[in-house]
Amino acid sequence: MIKNLKILWLFYLKLLFPALLISFLLAFQTGFRMDNFGFCFSIILPAFHFLIYEVRLKNEYVFFANFGFSRHFLWVTTISTGLIINLISKCL
Repeated sequence: MIKNLKILWLFYLKLLFPALLISFLLAFQTGFRMDNFGFCFSIILPAFHFLIYEVRLKNEYVFFANFGFSRHFLWVTTISTGLIINLISKCL
């Protein structure tokens, strides 16, 4: 269980920090509100997933597949994470 979380952390480490930074910058450009940030994050996170793992580092999917994480699972968790953060930010 902890091993799987560490592997997922490696995957999302390349996505979360740039997505958070760009989302904050976009939210500040539109007048910072939490719902603006959540919307920006829900769009930027899958975009970074596509750019980093589908365009730039295609072969890294093999590394995650060796630990039992399919490409489909990683995409579903990325989109779900973006939507969950968006819903939480709308409630705040």
